[in-house]
Amino acid sequence: MGANPPFPKRLKVKLLAIVGVTFLALIVPGIWLLLFTTSLADEELLASRIGNLTARTALAVERHAAYGNPFLARDLLSPLAADRAFLCAELSKGDAAPTAAIPSSQGCPKSLEGLEIRIPASKDARWTLRVMFTDKELKETRRFEYVIGVSAIAVAILAALIAVAFGFYFLVDRPLRRLLASIRESSHSGELQPVSWSSRDEMGLVVQAYNAMIERERQREQTLRSVNEELRRSEADLSDLNRDLEDRVRERTRELEIAKKAAEFANMSKTRFLRAMSHELRTPLNAIIGFSDIMAHGTLGKLENERYQEFSVDIRDSGRHLLKIINELLDIARIEAGQDSLEEEIISADALVTEAVRLVKPLADDRGIALSRSQIDPELVLDIDATKMKQVLLNLLGNAVKYTPSGGTVKAIVALRPRHGEARQGGIEFHISDTGNGIPQDQIPKALTAFERLDDEITAAQSGTGLGLPLAQMMVELHGGTLTLESEVGVGTTVSVWLPANRVGYLRSELDDLKIGHAG
Repeated sequence: MGANPPFPKRLKVKLLAIVGVTFLALIVPGIWLLLFTTSLADEELLASRIGNLTARTALAVERHAAYGNPFLARDLLSPLAADRAFLCAELSKGDAAPTAAIPSSQGCPKSLEGLEIRIPASKDARWTLRVMFTDKELKETRRFEYVIGVSAIAVAILAALIAVAFGFYFLVDRPLRRLLASIRESSHSGELQPVSWSSRDEMGLVVQAYNAMIERERQREQTLRSVNEELRRSEADLSDLNRDLEDRVRERTRELEIAKKAAEFANMSKTRFLRAMSHELRTPLNAIIGFSDIMAHGTLGKLENERYQEFSVDIRDSGRHLLKIINELLDIARIEAGQDSLEEEIISADALVTEAVRLVKPLADDRGIALSRSQIDPELVLDIDATKMKQVLLNLLGNAVKYTPSGGTVKAIVALRPRHGEARQGGIEFHISDTGNGIPQDQIPKALTAFERLDDEITAAQSGTGLGLPLAQMMVELHGGTLTLESEVGVGTTVSVWLPANRVGYLRSELDDLKIGHAG
């Protein structure tokens, strides 16, 4: 907090300067106007007085016809000399020498300076009364009045300044000094100090507002201290809780790492087990399937009992079914372990769908189901793993035929998704739809989960492990696509497979992402 401001910058000096200048600006012109108006009035009064006196004298001269009697004329002119402003008077006829004059010894010499009044002293205006008078006394009175006015102005200004100074000291300066002293003390000590001043004027209100502000600041500081203390305690508790949480997280992380390693080891063990078992099971299954097929066809000779041939057909079909399950389990295990890869090649989309429909057609005919497909541009080709996509379509078409009642329909529709904006949007979609009983909405997630079977009378009557849809979804996702299932009970089911645009091309196009060649 700085010291007192320089003397010219102090509030009291500024106030006195403003009051003095304002007083002079208002009082001086007023007094000057008053004196000027009074002077004009005095001059008019003087001229009127001398004029009236001269007129009465001229009337007396005319009434007594004192033109030829100088003594009578001087007696009639003598009242003029009683006025303090009178200088001289002359009664003359035309331009002739005065008949009577006051003072009688000299009359009105030409060297005499003053004001002059001429009034006719006869009815024919041949005689003229000339009176000269002076305003010297009036001027002296005016100068005296000016001196008195200036003195009054000076005294009034001094009195006003003294009154303003005393008023400012008692009304503003004292409370302002106390307020400033309190602010300085608060600034130096760091403790807010109230101002001891009580009044009902504006300065009192300012001091009261300042004291109220100090009280609020004290309360706020007290609140802040309490909050800071609470925060310190909370920080200590939080620090303890954080250390305890970190210890728990580290312990949980170790447990999760151990569990992860155990799961990875179990997954690797499962994969090794499936590989070993698939090899161990495939060899005898292939022998069973081969020998039962020889027996069913009677390659080495006809079986004597026809029931043996039926048994051999059942053994062959069961072996094939078991081999399919083993292959699906192995495929799922490889995909889950991230060990499966795509063997990509360029293949005609029409050829892919045609082959899948051809293989499922006999099953559809046996069940009395109409199987149809949409027309596909023969120039349309796909950059995919043909074996996996063929397996996907076979699973979807096989499921559709399997779960569609006799007399129903199954459709395979292929469509290009419209492109919007960037050229790499779009893609191709395969829609496999049927007119079966449909799947309830709450059962759809279960249909896409491995080893799950739906709670439905028709599906319960069909054999299967529940691996078809989950395996198809995994293979589609390996291609960067998606598999979605939509179904409505009593209407049917539609399974949609979408592949991205970078796997779609035309034989007649020059593509950046595909090395196009004719499908074999």
